[in-house]
Amino acid sequence: MVAPAVLAAAAKAAKVAKAAKAAKDAAQTARGGGGGQGPGEQKKSNLKWLLLLGAGGALPIGGVGFVVLVMIGGLVGGLGGGGAQAACGDYSDNAQAGNTGDAAATSPIMPAGKMYMPSETARHEIPPKMILAAMRAAARYDGLDWTLIAGQMYQETKYGQDPSAAPGGKNSAGYMGILQFGKPAWHDYGADGNGDGEKDLYNVDDAAFAAANFLHAMKAETNAWKALMRYSGSRPSNTIYMRVVLTQAARYRGPLTGDQDLIKKWYAHLKTTVDKNPAFPTLGQQSDIPEPVGNNADPNTALSISTSPARSWSTPPLPGDGGTTTQAMAASYRLQDAQGGSDVVPLSLAAAPLAPAKPDDPTGPATGKDWQWPLKDGTYTLGAKYKQSGGMWSLGYHTGLDLRASVGTGIYAPADGKIVKAGSGGAYGNETHIQHANGVITQYAHQSRFDVKVGDQVKRGDQIGAVGMTGNTSGPHLHWEVRVPGVDNPFVGGQDNGPGMVDPQDWLNGKITANPDYGSVPGGGNGDGDGRDAEYANCAEGSGGTPVAPDGAGITGVLPDSDDPVVRAALGWAQRGVGLPYVWGAPRLQGDNPVSFDCSSLTQWAYYQASGGKINIGVVTYEQEKKLAAYKVDLSEAQPGDVIFFRPGPRGSEHVGLVWDPKGKKILHAPRPGKNVEFSTWDVQDKITGVYRVPIPAGTNPAERGDAHA
Repeated sequence: MVAPAVLAAAAKAAKVAKAAKAAKDAAQTARGGGGGQGPGEQKKSNLKWLLLLGAGGALPIGGVGFVVLVMIGGLVGGLGGGGAQAACGDYSDNAQAGNTGDAAATSPIMPAGKMYMPSETARHEIPPKMILAAMRAAARYDGLDWTLIAGQMYQETKYGQDPSAAPGGKNSAGYMGILQFGKPAWHDYGADGNGDGEKDLYNVDDAAFAAANFLHAMKAETNAWKALMRYSGSRPSNTIYMRVVLTQAARYRGPLTGDQDLIKKWYAHLKTTVDKNPAFPTLGQQSDIPEPVGNNADPNTALSISTSPARSWSTPPLPGDGGTTTQAMAASYRLQDAQGGSDVVPLSLAAAPLAPAKPDDPTGPATGKDWQWPLKDGTYTLGAKYKQSGGMWSLGYHTGLDLRASVGTGIYAPADGKIVKAGSGGAYGNETHIQHANGVITQYAHQSRFDVKVGDQVKRGDQIGAVGMTGNTSGPHLHWEVRVPGVDNPFVGGQDNGPGMVDPQDWLNGKITANPDYGSVPGGGNGDGDGRDAEYANCAEGSGGTPVAPDGAGITGVLPDSDDPVVRAALGWAQRGVGLPYVWGAPRLQGDNPVSFDCSSLTQWAYYQASGGKINIGVVTYEQEKKLAAYKVDLSEAQPGDVIFFRPGPRGSEHVGLVWDPKGKKILHAPRPGKNVEFSTWDVQDKITGVYRVPIPAGTNPAERGDAHA
């Protein structure tokens, strides 16, 4: 962890740099008088570029001809004036790498003159022409990270697989091209990225340059979250777009380098790869480009998402490198750590993280003051205590400690360790086991979801799941057990020496750290402001970043396929409601900017808005069910946009939602008081009472909202 004193110095130095940069950016983003340039078109004066292309062909470098922009401006490096901010940047890098949660994460601030080399994930999963386009576009602005643009290409059209990416294509909201520009935004930010004299939003290079213009104008270099939110038109409470882009960006970043020769080699290598397969991908058509991340993306878990296998079109490793660059950089950071440097692993080394401590390390956390409660103070109350007697327990007494909390409350590792179980546990429901130092095992039962898998190494404060009410339970809570060697385990014959159950409260005595960390809860700690998250928040603020707001769900992104544009529009409208609170009896048909929903007002509003008022499926669930009775379909035939009803009642069904992805059983609905409009699955709801297809009257055109999506 970066020491507080270092963070304070970082924040102070960063504020000075931030003020200077703000003044500089203000001048650079001003619209040119009479020249027709958009705010992002203004080039930075301290960057000089050469287009290494002659009239007769490309200038060969290293024996390979290619078109490339080469940076020859000054580099920022060393530990001089930028040393304090670099420490702060490392801390934010660490957050993005998954060592604290999504709510504390921000994008790393990349020093001028440096670039992230493509990670193995990027090489395997991104078409090489997309990597090259994103790198060339981002390189025009100091500190702009190409992985953000690559992440946008993924989220917007899955690297051009959506039909709207093909020349002439358009989605139901009117957005076009691989990066989904609307005409107004293209007018302001459109660019000629391939040097052919035209600004074509269906051209990959032109679109990437335009995205770079927009991101720079929105100051993505220091506040990527806000810039991406502006790009997508998302509300602050709706975070899917930002989470998907930042999750993918984290997976795409290899080592950070300022070696200009190495950067040039990467451009040449990518161009060579593109030349070997110039037709891939065909925009607007499905291909074998992998899609490992969905709407539940969480930057906190980015590096736990496996890299897809290489395809025929994937970019091979850089010739002559063989991974030695990454290994050497990682080794240098390990050396710094051994000599007392920061214990934070920069995101730039995500491809080669430091080896975690062995679970049986006698100097590990089991014996020191490095533990914390698995739920954040204020989110739970104590329930049944250890050894409490009662007939509801099979042994006649309680084997752990119950922490009563609402479903979805985050569960955090109380100390470093390794996940040895994450699955069903019978009466325990969904449970996770963590093996800590000296053979200590902690158990977390009745979870609603898992955020880890068997084999994962976790740090104290990493979120491992969420409170639920699975298994044998009368209400939502976390059943927490601590098992240690030398104690009889009453459930397992022959384990007279354990690991067996002990009182978790007693176990924590003398072990609780003064500096707890609850990764996805801003502020951390117990209100004393000394938690790791509090330090991170101060660091992010000082370096121009922003902590990511906690989210319920999100907005934007590629809509499910549907043959009818009105249905797609309805899904788009419904998605814009995600994150708004459930209010029973919420006002109906609130117009373009609703403030709350109940289940039936959401489905009614989505189709009413999508059809320009021509379709009104009814006010309440049983009325909607009657109106749609003639259009019932079998659950096996459900399609995106179908209305799905649950929970039989005396007058009819009592809950309703919209089918989003039948293959994944995904629905979009307003669940109940205390929750927001969110994505879920139909198999975890009450009994399904029917699925109905909304009839679209002939001549109905989709009515779209006028958001200024880029």
